[in-house]
Amino acid sequence: MKTIGYVIPCFPTLSETFTGVEMRAMIALGHHVVPFSFIKGQDFQRADIPLMKQCCYPSALPYYSLRHITHLLRSLPFIYQQREFGRLALIRQGLQLALWAHRYQCRHLHAHFAWHSAAIAIVAAKILNIPVSFVGHGADIYAGPQDLQTKLSHCQFCCAVTKAMHDHLQSLTKTPVHYLPCGIEEQNYPTLNNDWSPSKRFLFIGRLVEKKGVITLLKAIQRLKHPIEIDIVGDGPQKAELMSFCKQHGFIHAVSFLGSQNADWLRSHAERYQGLIAPFTIAKNGDTDTGPLVLKEALALGIPIITTNLVGCTEILSPDIGVMIKKDSPEQLATAITNHQLKSHQELKTQRELGYRHVMKNFTAKAQAQRLSQWIEAL
Repeated sequence: MKTIGYVIPCFPTLSETFTGVEMRAMIALGHHVVPFSFIKGQDFQRADIPLMKQCCYPSALPYYSLRHITHLLRSLPFIYQQREFGRLALIRQGLQLALWAHRYQCRHLHAHFAWHSAAIAIVAAKILNIPVSFVGHGADIYAGPQDLQTKLSHCQFCCAVTKAMHDHLQSLTKTPVHYLPCGIEEQNYPTLNNDWSPSKRFLFIGRLVEKKGVITLLKAIQRLKHPIEIDIVGDGPQKAELMSFCKQHGFIHAVSFLGSQNADWLRSHAERYQGLIAPFTIAKNGDTDTGPLVLKEALALGIPIITTNLVGCTEILSPDIGVMIKKDSPEQLATAITNHQLKSHQELKTQRELGYRHVMKNFTAKAQAQRLSQWIEAL
């Protein structure tokens, strides 16, 4: 099977588990995978350590082959259509990536995010005369697209993590766009515990940024007649603002900020929580979560979900396995939390069992890797 070079802006990254999950699933199918990244992440999942040790950082090895310069002509039409990336930097990094992809005998380059990683992968692939593809995730498509149509016209195919993104991208190009939602590693999620007996605590987990809607969550807590306790797991630029809000409104003891935690932490603590609250929204710059992996992980761990009815959520959940409300509505979120507290243990148990079966049927990394492998092998 083909050796695939994965081109990733930053690897490993604690909040971007989907890249490691996908690479491990492709390796399990029989592909040799070589990660290429431009920045080495500081925080990461334990499962990503083997891939991190294999990862090549071309920018840290400023060499390129003179013989590849002669093949640079194949990439010049694409380079000169770029407006968001310096052409000389693109040539230099494309040549560097081509050198290392050639040394590792890569026969396909697959980039995550439609930003510089995709642009550099396209240049290197054209130099080497091998196929290239990329995955769109969210901000790279909606908040800050960079020469998106040009990238689409110069790759062999593109992947979209939601059906709505698929339709949007396919409307821009004749290049094939495939729907490929992020998956979970099913071996990490055994059958649910029938003796589930959670505490009264709720959970939020994610980066503390605008699109996660944490401020809406805190405003909803203000409106509750019966206060709740919730653990906020994650870090980010909004943390100080959110902690200040809690202190100002007198529920700093009800809201615990636990900082960033890895996937192992979530799996070992999942059963203590009666529900996950994920009030996603659309940031002012258009950024939004697309197919949030945390919802799939919660379903696999049997944590009942309260979230918003954004497209990325409605493609994962249905009314019988998760509660979905209007975004940016503290009133609706407060009502949903109250209704959740009134549900019987049996109702919640049924909900978690349905959710587990749903995610294992539709969103496993193995199934998604099989589809991606077929598309790559067909080229």
